[in-house]
Amino acid sequence: MKFAWKVTLAALCILLVSTGVGSYLLISISFQSALEREIDVAQEEMQMLRISFEAVCDARGVTLENAPERRRSLERTLAESAYFADRRFRVTTPTGSHIYSTLDSSSDQELLSQIGQRSSGYVLRREEATGRYLLHCAGPVTLPDGILYMETVRDISRLFTDREIHYQVYRWIVLLVVGVSSLVMFVLSYWLTTPIRSLGRVATQLAQGDYSPRAQVMGSDEISELAENFNHMADAVEKNIQELEDAARRQEDFTASFVHELKTPLTSIIGYADMLRSGNLPEDMRFKAASYIFSEGKRLENLSLALMSLLVVGHSTADVRQVNMRRLCQEAGRICQPAMCAKGLTLSVRAEESVLRGDPALLQTLLQNLLDNARKATDSGGQVVLTGCRDGDGYRITVADQGRGIPEGELNKITEPFYMVDKSRSRAEGGAGLGLALCKQIAELHRGRLRFESHEGQGTVVTAELGGVADA
Repeated sequence: MKFAWKVTLAALCILLVSTGVGSYLLISISFQSALEREIDVAQEEMQMLRISFEAVCDARGVTLENAPERRRSLERTLAESAYFADRRFRVTTPTGSHIYSTLDSSSDQELLSQIGQRSSGYVLRREEATGRYLLHCAGPVTLPDGILYMETVRDISRLFTDREIHYQVYRWIVLLVVGVSSLVMFVLSYWLTTPIRSLGRVATQLAQGDYSPRAQVMGSDEISELAENFNHMADAVEKNIQELEDAARRQEDFTASFVHELKTPLTSIIGYADMLRSGNLPEDMRFKAASYIFSEGKRLENLSLALMSLLVVGHSTADVRQVNMRRLCQEAGRICQPAMCAKGLTLSVRAEESVLRGDPALLQTLLQNLLDNARKATDSGGQVVLTGCRDGDGYRITVADQGRGIPEGELNKITEPFYMVDKSRSRAEGGAGLGLALCKQIAELHRGRLRFESHEGQGTVVTAELGGVADA
């Protein structure tokens, strides 16, 4: 069952119970109050009539003993009296004999037996033949030598008729209220559950793989908060899915690039090895083939070492020590100086004194890779500058070259494994596209990051921002 129907039925049940009970109690209380007023009026009339009858009897000298003989005289007196003419009552002796009666019903001996010489009573009866409701009152009439009994009857059928009319009206009102309330409750519940249905549709689209839809947030109630939280969850899910897709894509690219990087040197090695074993070759050809096999073998060795370093760094923690960054930068410059000189480049090292908590071996690898990339990108006669300085609670290392530069659209890809801007030139210089990926891992391991600024034909500036200065 739909939630809107549940809300409608629940509200109708509450409305019916509360309205039904309240209306029934109201009608019952009103009827009971009217009935008690009728009883009071009937008894008061019976008391007044009884007192007046006693006065007539006293004036006429009627006693219990001579009451039967004076019955006709009493009847004439009562008939001639304006007060008694329209009254319906009956006077009987204790033995049940009628002294006077304008009633068409017999005496109620059960009621007479319950009253005493000073008390009065009443009983409510329903006539089976006519269906009327009669209020039968009785009380004693005191004479000098005994008592008579007076009975009065009051027709109160109107009270019961009014009650039935009220019940009938109540039923029609309930039907009308149920009809109108059902429509109003359904429209209201349908409107209130609109955000929930919107959430359901968005959830269905998310389950089908479409992560762009979002639930509409209306108002500031709990459902709106739920919709807003749902949208935050959808954002997180979309972000995670995108990250997973990017990771899967990178993994596929990594595998494809790795296979390609292996295939190229292996093809050369197999080809030249086949030439060597195929027959007698001139000495220069044999030396050339052996040289190609050696160089491609070294390239495979460098590839495996770089790949191993990347995997190890990505799944390990740093061996944290206190590292003198000025000394580390100078040592990296000293190591790379021969290769720089061999290519005709000038290397400058300017580093501030500072102590950083980090892994000295990994930081040395970071510096050498950045310097080596700068060497490969710079033509003979150019300059490479290594700068190190304090940066708040961290240390900033900058390697600037005057090389070819990197296209702006490639800057966000250069830290991906096996990515090379100029593949042919990188392979010719022994590169495999893993150096910057390794540098990124090392920087993140030291709570830092890499930033790149480059202009084609002007050079590149790589900045490694590292955290955790020990003497901060």
